[in-house]
Amino acid sequence: MQNPVGSTLAPMTRRIDNMTSPRFAEAITRCDTLILPLGSVEQTGNHCPLGTDLYVAQAVSALLAEKADCLTTAPIPYGDTFELEFWPGTIHVDSPVLGSYLEAVARSFLKQGFSNIVFLSCHSLNMKTVDLLCRRLHREGWGVCAIDWWKAAGDAARGETKSKEPFGHGGEVISSIMKALAPDLVDLGNADDKASLPGLGKVVAHPPGSAFVAYGDFRDYCLTGTWGEVSGTASAEMGKRWLTKAIEFLAELIIEWRKNNKTSAAPRKS
Repeated sequence: MQNPVGSTLAPMTRRIDNMTSPRFAEAITRCDTLILPLGSVEQTGNHCPLGTDLYVAQAVSALLAEKADCLTTAPIPYGDTFELEFWPGTIHVDSPVLGSYLEAVARSFLKQGFSNIVFLSCHSLNMKTVDLLCRRLHREGWGVCAIDWWKAAGDAARGETKSKEPFGHGGEVISSIMKALAPDLVDLGNADDKASLPGLGKVVAHPPGSAFVAYGDFRDYCLTGTWGEVSGTASAEMGKRWLTKAIEFLAELIIEWRKNNKTSAAPRKS
Protein backbone atom coordinates (compact mmCIF):
# COMPACT_ATOMS: atom_id res chain seq x y z
CA MET A 1 0.00 0.00 0.00
CA GLN A 2 1.59 3.25 -1.12
CA ASN A 3 1.29 6.45 0.86
CA PRO A 4 -0.84 8.98 -1.07
CA VAL A 5 0.72 12.05 0.52
CA GLY A 6 4.40 11.38 -0.13
CA SER A 7 5.60 10.94 3.44
CA THR A 8 9.31 11.29 4.21
CA LEU A 9 8.97 8.65 6.95
CA ALA A 10 9.87 5.07 6.07
CA PRO A 11 7.25 2.45 7.03
CA MET A 12 9.41 0.81 9.71
CA THR A 13 9.74 4.09 11.62
CA ARG A 14 6.01 4.55 12.14
CA ARG A 15 5.63 2.40 15.26
CA ILE A 16 7.16 4.59 17.90
CA ASP A 17 7.67 1.91 20.56
CA ASN A 18 10.17 0.34 18.14
CA MET A 19 12.14 3.62 17.90
CA THR A 20 14.96 4.92 20.01
CA SER A 21 14.27 8.11 21.93
CA PRO A 22 16.34 10.31 19.58
CA ARG A 23 14.69 8.78 16.54
CA PHE A 24 11.23 9.46 17.99
CA ALA A 25 12.19 13.05 18.80
CA GLU A 26 13.11 13.53 15.15
CA ALA A 27 10.02 11.73 13.79
CA ILE A 28 7.55 13.80 15.78
CA THR A 29 8.92 16.99 14.25
CA ARG A 30 7.58 15.72 10.92
CA CYS A 31 4.34 14.08 12.03
CA ASP A 32 1.83 15.54 14.50
CA THR A 33 -0.75 12.71 14.43
CA LEU A 34 -0.78 9.46 16.39
CA ILE A 35 -2.97 6.43 15.71
CA LEU A 36 -3.62 4.85 19.10
CA PRO A 37 -4.94 1.28 18.62
CA LEU A 38 -7.16 -0.50 21.12
CA GLY A 39 -7.78 -4.24 21.15
CA SER A 40 -9.19 -6.85 23.51
CA VAL A 41 -8.68 -10.43 24.65
CA GLU A 42 -11.99 -12.26 24.46
CA GLN A 43 -13.90 -15.31 23.34
CA THR A 44 -14.36 -15.26 19.56
CA GLY A 45 -15.91 -18.64 18.97
CA ASN A 46 -14.05 -21.93 18.68
CA HIS A 47 -12.24 -21.04 15.46
CA CYS A 48 -10.63 -17.62 16.16
CA PRO A 49 -8.05 -16.83 18.86
CA LEU A 50 -8.81 -14.91 22.04
CA GLY A 51 -6.56 -12.12 20.80
CA THR A 52 -8.35 -11.58 17.47
CA ASP A 53 -9.10 -7.90 18.14
CA LEU A 54 -5.62 -7.34 19.55
CA TYR A 55 -3.93 -8.91 16.53
CA VAL A 56 -6.09 -6.89 14.14
CA ALA A 57 -5.40 -3.68 16.08
CA GLN A 58 -1.66 -4.17 15.67
CA ALA A 59 -1.86 -5.01 11.96
CA VAL A 60 -4.44 -2.39 10.96
CA SER A 61 -2.75 0.43 12.87
CA ALA A 62 0.51 -0.20 11.00
CA LEU A 63 -1.19 -0.30 7.59
CA LEU A 64 -3.34 2.73 8.33
CA ALA A 65 -0.41 4.75 9.67
CA GLU A 66 1.47 4.16 6.43
CA LYS A 67 -1.52 5.00 4.23
CA ALA A 68 -2.56 8.12 6.19
CA ASP A 69 0.97 9.37 6.97
CA CYS A 70 0.71 9.04 10.76
CA LEU A 71 2.69 7.48 13.57
CA THR A 72 1.37 4.60 15.67
CA THR A 73 2.31 2.59 18.73
CA ALA A 74 1.66 -0.70 20.51
CA PRO A 75 -2.05 -1.44 21.01
CA ILE A 76 -3.71 -1.22 24.39
CA PRO A 77 -4.39 -4.96 24.77
CA TYR A 78 -7.32 -5.25 27.18
CA GLY A 79 -10.72 -3.61 27.01
CA ASP A 80 -14.37 -3.53 28.02
CA THR A 81 -15.62 -7.10 27.50
CA PHE A 82 -18.34 -6.98 30.15
CA GLU A 83 -20.90 -8.73 27.93
CA LEU A 84 -18.51 -11.64 27.27
CA GLU A 85 -16.51 -12.07 30.46
CA PHE A 86 -18.16 -15.33 31.57
CA TRP A 87 -16.22 -17.30 28.89
CA PRO A 88 -12.74 -18.70 29.73
CA GLY A 89 -9.87 -16.49 28.61
CA THR A 90 -11.90 -13.29 28.29
CA ILE A 91 -10.24 -10.41 30.15
CA HIS A 92 -12.46 -7.51 31.22
CA VAL A 93 -11.53 -3.99 32.34
CA ASP A 94 -14.36 -1.90 33.78
CA SER A 95 -15.12 1.19 31.73
CA PRO A 96 -14.13 3.75 34.45
CA VAL A 97 -10.75 2.03 34.91
CA LEU A 98 -10.20 1.73 31.18
CA GLY A 99 -11.18 5.37 30.72
CA SER A 100 -8.69 6.62 33.33
CA TYR A 101 -5.91 4.49 31.86
CA LEU A 102 -6.66 5.50 28.28
CA GLU A 103 -6.80 9.17 29.26
CA ALA A 104 -3.44 8.93 31.01
CA VAL A 105 -1.88 7.30 27.94
CA ALA A 106 -3.39 9.84 25.55
CA ARG A 107 -2.31 12.84 27.64
CA SER A 108 1.21 11.46 27.88
CA PHE A 109 1.40 11.28 24.10
CA LEU A 110 0.02 14.81 23.80
CA LYS A 111 2.73 16.04 26.18
CA GLN A 112 5.29 14.48 23.84
CA GLY A 113 4.19 16.91 21.13
CA PHE A 114 1.33 15.30 19.20
CA SER A 115 -1.52 17.61 18.23
CA ASN A 116 -3.92 14.93 16.99
CA ILE A 117 -4.87 11.45 18.19
CA VAL A 118 -6.86 8.92 16.17
CA PHE A 119 -8.35 6.34 18.52
CA LEU A 120 -8.52 3.12 16.50
CA SER A 121 -10.87 0.77 18.34
CA CYS A 122 -10.74 -2.79 17.04
CA HIS A 123 -13.19 -3.85 19.75
CA SER A 124 -16.48 -2.01 19.40
CA LEU A 125 -17.40 -2.03 23.11
CA ASN A 126 -14.33 0.15 23.79
CA MET A 127 -16.01 2.93 21.82
CA LYS A 128 -18.16 3.80 24.84
CA THR A 129 -15.04 4.76 26.77
CA VAL A 130 -13.35 6.38 23.77
CA ASP A 131 -16.37 8.58 23.10
CA LEU A 132 -16.31 10.22 26.52
CA LEU A 133 -12.55 10.81 26.38
CA CYS A 134 -12.73 12.34 22.89
CA ARG A 135 -15.45 14.75 24.00
CA ARG A 136 -13.29 15.85 26.91
CA LEU A 137 -10.09 16.30 24.87
CA HIS A 138 -11.94 18.10 22.08
CA ARG A 139 -13.27 20.67 24.54
CA GLU A 140 -9.66 21.39 25.52
CA GLY A 141 -8.82 22.07 21.89
CA TRP A 142 -6.99 18.86 20.94
CA GLY A 143 -7.54 17.16 17.61
CA VAL A 144 -9.26 13.85 18.32
CA CYS A 145 -11.31 11.40 16.32
CA ALA A 146 -12.42 7.80 16.79
CA ILE A 147 -12.67 4.81 14.47
CA ASP A 148 -14.82 1.74 15.06
CA TRP A 149 -12.79 -0.66 12.93
CA TRP A 150 -15.33 -3.47 12.63
CA LYS A 151 -18.01 -1.06 11.47
CA ALA A 152 -15.64 0.19 8.77
CA ALA A 153 -14.75 -3.36 7.77
CA GLY A 154 -18.44 -4.28 7.66
CA ASP A 155 -19.16 -1.33 5.39
CA ALA A 156 -16.32 -2.44 3.10
CA ALA A 157 -17.79 -5.94 2.88
CA ARG A 158 -21.42 -4.93 2.42
CA GLY A 159 -22.95 -6.49 -0.68
CA GLU A 160 -20.03 -8.92 -1.12
CA THR A 161 -20.66 -11.49 1.62
CA LYS A 162 -22.09 -15.00 1.25
CA SER A 163 -23.48 -15.97 4.65
CA LYS A 164 -26.83 -15.10 6.24
CA GLU A 165 -25.24 -13.29 9.20
CA PRO A 166 -21.87 -12.10 7.88
CA PHE A 167 -21.40 -9.29 10.40
CA GLY A 168 -21.80 -11.43 13.50
CA HIS A 169 -19.17 -11.63 16.22
CA GLY A 170 -16.58 -14.02 14.80
CA GLY A 171 -18.66 -14.23 11.62
CA GLU A 172 -17.71 -14.17 7.96
CA VAL A 173 -16.20 -10.66 7.89
CA ILE A 174 -14.12 -10.98 11.06
CA SER A 175 -13.00 -14.52 10.21
CA SER A 176 -12.05 -13.55 6.64
CA ILE A 177 -9.95 -10.61 7.76
CA MET A 178 -8.22 -12.77 10.36
CA LYS A 179 -7.57 -15.40 7.67
CA ALA A 180 -5.94 -12.69 5.57
CA LEU A 181 -3.76 -11.43 8.43
CA ALA A 182 -2.98 -14.61 10.38
CA PRO A 183 -4.16 -17.76 8.58
CA ASP A 184 -2.40 -20.08 11.02
CA LEU A 185 -4.43 -18.71 13.93
CA VAL A 186 -7.85 -19.43 12.40
CA ASP A 187 -9.31 -22.94 12.27
CA LEU A 188 -12.45 -22.74 10.14
CA GLY A 189 -12.96 -26.48 10.53
CA ASN A 190 -13.67 -25.88 14.20
CA ALA A 191 -16.36 -23.23 13.58
CA ASP A 192 -19.84 -23.82 14.95
CA ASP A 193 -21.69 -22.20 12.02
CA LYS A 194 -24.75 -21.55 14.21
CA ALA A 195 -27.30 -18.78 13.77
CA SER A 196 -27.73 -16.12 16.42
CA LEU A 197 -30.19 -16.62 19.28
CA PRO A 198 -33.48 -14.66 19.42
CA GLY A 199 -32.08 -12.31 22.07
CA LEU A 200 -29.86 -10.62 19.50
CA GLY A 201 -32.81 -9.51 17.40
CA LYS A 202 -34.46 -7.87 20.39
CA VAL A 203 -31.38 -5.75 21.07
CA VAL A 204 -30.74 -4.94 17.39
CA ALA A 205 -34.31 -3.68 17.10
CA HIS A 206 -33.69 -1.14 19.88
CA PRO A 207 -30.04 0.03 19.55
CA PRO A 208 -28.29 2.97 21.24
CA GLY A 209 -29.46 6.19 19.64
CA SER A 210 -33.05 5.06 19.28
CA ALA A 211 -35.92 6.26 21.48
CA PHE A 212 -36.05 2.97 23.37
CA VAL A 213 -32.79 1.11 24.04
CA ALA A 214 -32.73 -2.61 24.93
CA TYR A 215 -29.81 -4.44 26.56
CA GLY A 216 -28.43 -7.97 26.62
CA ASP A 217 -25.18 -9.88 26.84
CA PHE A 218 -23.56 -12.45 24.60
CA ARG A 219 -25.33 -15.35 26.35
CA ASP A 220 -28.52 -13.91 24.86
CA TYR A 221 -26.93 -13.67 21.40
CA CYS A 222 -25.04 -16.93 20.88
CA LEU A 223 -23.79 -20.17 22.43
CA THR A 224 -20.04 -19.93 21.87
CA GLY A 225 -19.21 -16.24 21.51
CA THR A 226 -19.90 -16.16 17.80
CA TRP A 227 -22.70 -16.52 15.28
CA GLY A 228 -23.01 -16.90 11.53
CA GLU A 229 -21.78 -19.41 8.95
CA VAL A 230 -18.03 -19.17 8.37
CA SER A 231 -16.61 -22.60 7.51
CA GLY A 232 -17.83 -22.41 3.90
CA THR A 233 -17.84 -18.64 3.43
CA ALA A 234 -14.85 -17.00 5.14
CA SER A 235 -11.80 -16.58 2.91
CA ALA A 236 -8.42 -14.89 3.08
CA GLU A 237 -8.94 -13.49 -0.43
CA MET A 238 -12.08 -11.59 0.52
CA GLY A 239 -10.61 -10.65 3.87
CA LYS A 240 -7.69 -8.98 2.13
CA ARG A 241 -10.07 -7.15 -0.21
CA TRP A 242 -12.21 -5.81 2.65
CA LEU A 243 -9.15 -4.95 4.70
CA THR A 244 -7.69 -2.91 1.85
CA LYS A 245 -10.98 -1.14 1.08
CA ALA A 246 -11.56 -0.19 4.71
CA ILE A 247 -8.02 1.11 5.20
CA GLU A 248 -8.14 3.19 2.02
CA PHE A 249 -11.48 4.69 3.04
CA LEU A 250 -10.35 5.47 6.59
CA ALA A 251 -7.03 6.91 5.41
CA GLU A 252 -8.88 9.37 3.18
CA LEU A 253 -11.03 10.43 6.13
CA ILE A 254 -8.00 10.93 8.37
CA ILE A 255 -6.12 12.94 5.76
CA GLU A 256 -9.12 15.22 5.18
CA TRP A 257 -9.72 15.56 8.93
CA ARG A 258 -6.09 16.62 9.50
CA LYS A 259 -6.36 19.24 6.77
CA ASN A 260 -9.42 20.69 8.44
CA ASN A 261 -7.67 20.72 11.79
CA LYS A 262 -4.95 22.99 10.42
CA THR A 263 -7.33 25.91 10.73
CA SER A 264 -8.51 25.00 14.24
CA ALA A 265 -7.55 26.95 17.34
CA ALA A 266 -4.41 25.89 19.20
CA PRO A 267 -4.97 23.42 22.07
CA ARG A 268 -5.65 24.97 25.45
CA LYS A 269 -2.97 23.14 27.36
CA SER A 270 -3.25 23.05 31.13
